[in-house]
Amino acid sequence: MSTGVTESLITRIQKEFTTQTWVLLPIGIAISLVAAYAVNAVRVPFLYLDALGVIIIAILIGPWAAAVAGLFVNIAQGFIVNPTFWFYTPLQILFGLAAGYMAITGWFRNIQKIVVVGLVIAVISIVAGAPITVLAFGGVTGTGSDAVTGFFAATGANVWEAVIGQTIVVEPIDKITSAVLAALIVKRVPARYRPSTAAPVFSGEDKSDE
Repeated sequence: MSTGVTESLITRIQKEFTTQTWVLLPIGIAISLVAAYAVNAVRVPFLYLDALGVIIIAILIGPWAAAVAGLFVNIAQGFIVNPTFWFYTPLQILFGLAAGYMAITGWFRNIQKIVVVGLVIAVISIVAGAPITVLAFGGVTGTGSDAVTGFFAATGANVWEAVIGQTIVVEPIDKITSAVLAALIVKRVPARYRPSTAAPVFSGEDKSDE
C-alpha cells in the first residue's frame, strides 16, 4: 500500500469518527437490534434485518463507522437474540465496509443502484456465511431461515446444498429489503441533522470520496 493511499485511508477514518458519529452509532446499532429481534421473535423465514442499522450508518457516516456498528450489533445480538450471531460478526463488518464504500461512490442515488448494493451484500453473505452455517452449526441456526433450509433438505439435498440453497433464496430478499429501508429512513432525516459525510440518497447528486 503506497504512502498516499495510507494517508487517504487515515484521513477518511479520522473524518468519520466525530462526536456526531459517536452519537449516531448507538442509534444505528439499536435499529439493527430491534429489527432483528422482532423478525426473529416471529420467525420470519425470509428476513433478518440485522444489517439495517449498519447500512444506515454506512450511508450517513461511511464504511469504517459502519464496520464498527456491525461489530457491536453482532456482539449484542449474541446476548439478546441468538448466540449464533457471534459467529457471523465478520460478515456484519464486511457489510458495513461494502455498503459504506458504495454509498460514498453514489450507489444510493436511485432504486436500481440500491438493489445492486443489496445484491453485493447478499453475495458476501452467501460466500462467507454458508460455510459458517454448515461448519459451526450443521446447517441449523435457530432462526426463521431454518424453515427454508428444511425445505431444501426435504427435497433430498445434503446439508451444504440445503444451506447454500437457503442463502441464495433468503439473502437477496433480506439484503435488498434492508438496503431500501435504510435509504428510505436516511431520506427522512432532516438535512440539518445529517453529518457532512452523508451520502446522497434518491438524488441525482454525486458525491465521491475525496
